[in-house]
Amino acid sequence: MLIGNLNYQYPIPSLLTPARDVDQMALVLRNHFGFDVRVLKDASKSALVRAFAKLAREATTEDSVLVYYAGHGYVMDDTGIGYWIPVDGSVKSAAQWISNSTITKLLGAIAARQQLLVSDSCFSGLLAREESLTERHRADPDLLRKRSVLVMSSGGEEPVSDEGKDGHSIFAWHLLRVLGHVDAVTVGFDIYSAVRAGVSSDYPQAPQYGAVLSAGHEMGGEYLFDVSAGSVTQRTDSTVAQ
Repeated sequence: MLIGNLNYQYPIPSLLTPARDVDQMALVLRNHFGFDVRVLKDASKSALVRAFAKLAREATTEDSVLVYYAGHGYVMDDTGIGYWIPVDGSVKSAAQWISNSTITKLLGAIAARQQLLVSDSCFSGLLAREESLTERHRADPDLLRKRSVLVMSSGGEEPVSDEGKDGHSIFAWHLLRVLGHVDAVTVGFDIYSAVRAGVSSDYPQAPQYGAVLSAGHEMGGEYLFDVSAGSVTQRTDSTVAQ
């Protein structure tokens, strides 16, 4: 499920790259990895929650789920709570924002044992803070039996750049490049390491990778990118969510 929010209500500035980011990500995930891709653009809070609920109803334990969010993020100075800001969000109230704790609960409701949330937004590193992963663990023979709920963020606990290369954000450009070169089963940490190296060389921004224990992540779990399914034709459900 790919979410690209760009047309916000004034005075929240619109963003330049999310639509192109999710469109290109859809192509790579569908054609290279065989994902069934769902695209939401300019999604409101209710549209996002409904999409997560649909995903939770349909995903089985044997599925591999990847959620990608490109849009505004914010953190409250007084509470330290991080949020995604849907396109119907207002600067006057956080009522239409989606808190990190809500995002965690939405992930926890998805039965799939393999889950990865990729968040390209300001302050998105807060989502990876429960258990930051800074080194590659040895592959567990029972990896696919473990529940893995992981987060890759475009930066740490600070604003990130909306400018980048070829119409993409810096993070999305490097992630697309890395994913496009995967030619074997690859763990999420290896994807993250390559993306982080590329992003950090271009801009003072450090992507993060972490486990979401409160959503049911089990120690030793990892997310696998498998190119073997890429030759399978998959259905694309492309939706503009208002």
